Amino acid sequence: MQCGRSRIVRIVKSVQTKVCVDGSLMKEFVLDEPLTEEFLAFLKSFGTVKRYPHLKRPYFSFKQEHFISIKGFVGDTNVEVRNRKEFLDLTGDYFHLLLFYHSEGEQGSRKMQEIGESIRRKMNIRLPAPGDKP
Repeated sequence: MQCGRSRIVRIVKSVQTKVCVDGSLMKEFVLDEPLTEEFLAFLKSFGTVKRYPHLKRPYFSFKQEHFISIKGFVGDTNVEVRNRKEFLDLTGDYFHLLLFYHSEGEQGSRKMQEIGESIRRKMNIRLPAPGDKP
């Protein structure tokens, strides 16, 4: 392992997939390694991370509006990922990309910023402008 780089966490399998009441798609994944505090720190650059350390097992949630939400327990290999249905084709691989680019350190963070900006531009084309009638 090189200095400043982490091992790439991989998805071992998808345990369950379901459509939620709000229309989002939820997938539960099993990872080959648990998500760490270091990974949560990486996520802060891309959205809101909330921690619930007072619970018996420290729980976290991450949300990037219109992109993705991730929930799970710190140190656990199971994680729940939700994507908005109308943008699934744009954001479906976003969790995979977060796992991959986390291992690249600062370069990976810059790359994820670029990817996020590109996705957001594409999403804005689909969203109606204020005042447009559906």
